[in-house]
Amino acid sequence: MPLVKGIGDEVLIYALFALGPILIVGQPILRGSLPLLKRCVRSLRAFFRNAWLRSANARGGLLQDADLPPPDEMCSICHDQFTMPCQANCSHWFCGDCILRAWQHSSALSPCRCPICRRNINLLLLSRHWRIDGAAQERIASDIAKYNRLFGGVPVSFVQRLRDAPLLLRRMVGDLLDPGRSLALLHNIRILFCLLLLVTYLVSPFDIIPESILGLVGFIDDIVFAAFVGFYLSILYRATLLNNHS
Repeated sequence: MPLVKGIGDEVLIYALFALGPILIVGQPILRGSLPLLKRCVRSLRAFFRNAWLRSANARGGLLQDADLPPPDEMCSICHDQFTMPCQANCSHWFCGDCILRAWQHSSALSPCRCPICRRNINLLLLSRHWRIDGAAQERIASDIAKYNRLFGGVPVSFVQRLRDAPLLLRRMVGDLLDPGRSLALLHNIRILFCLLLLVTYLVSPFDIIPESILGLVGFIDDIVFAAFVGFYLSILYRATLLNNHS
């Protein structure tokens, strides 16, 4: 009886003997072309990322790059164009130096309050698109990281987490859709597991409240489950941002 049904054993033996020389001859070729392949992959990632950014910013809304302030806004503290723009957990944008001075002039022992909505700021996210240039900007970036270390890990109330969730989920969706950042984000196994769990539950025929019997009422369990997973994802993503910005 042949090892593989429908294929004679002599064919498999010939294939195994032929595979050895192919690997021996092809290995130097593959090794020499590896740097070229890496450059091609980096170029493709940069191309798709730039194409995605252009299309996302043109469409606006949820797909607009969440790591950039709106083009028609200015810093509400200095009333000028943003310099080293950073976003607070309340979703408002400020110049990095402006929000740090507002914090230092109020009370350096407690988190700064947003000048617009008066919520406590426990996370400052410096835009990744800004290129730090000079010692002064390096000091500001260092002070922002210090601020996050001081107040990013303090206990946050349930209501505060709920209010922060829309911004965090919007930034997470943007990172997942951005080819340049999605792979790094999905290295977090818990985020990947939650996303797979959510998709599996929504597409599986199993339902706690079946739609086939109760109609639209049957979607309640899907909505509740999606809201719970989304809330948990916002907590995980906040921890990822805190680790990257502190």
